[in-house]
Amino acid sequence: MLEFFIFALVTSITPGPNNSMLMASGMRFGRKESLPHFLGIWLGFTFLFFIGGYLLSFVPEQVFEYLQYFGYVVITYIAYKIGTTKSGSEKKTGLEKPLTFIQACLFQWVNPKGVMMAISGLTAFNITNVEGSLIYFSILPFSLGVWLLTGEGLQMWLSKSAVLERTIYISLGLSMMASLALA
Repeated sequence: MLEFFIFALVTSITPGPNNSMLMASGMRFGRKESLPHFLGIWLGFTFLFFIGGYLLSFVPEQVFEYLQYFGYVVITYIAYKIGTTKSGSEKKTGLEKPLTFIQACLFQWVNPKGVMMAISGLTAFNITNVEGSLIYFSILPFSLGVWLLTGEGLQMWLSKSAVLERTIYISLGLSMMASLALA
């Protein structure tokens, strides 16, 4: 159980599409407006692990491959939107509003890192999907909170430097693209 706890903590706190999007949302909109996005990731991933991790292990390889390509397209689009977000002083483009609760929940099903975390977590460790879900349910608020609060913390600081703010948005978009190489 301890080994899975460590696996869950490491996989949930390292950079990936969810964390990059949540940090960008925190930077752009703050914690309060990004809360539905936060809750959607938290509950959506827990549900993915509980139900989807079990079900996805039975999906034929070809179907999973197409699902993975669809996820790549979605993440590429979101990475583009984050990377092209203008600083607060520029004309607003890119991120127009944070993801809604439902959008964040549904995103979990096309997020290659999340899907791989669920499948590998269930197959590599001797745990049930209920035990794994409870561990992720308890860890995710901390892991996601780090990224959201870091983004929000940068919000005031970055409002003073449009170049730095722009650089961070581009870096977050690129980190999402880099996470695809790991999936």
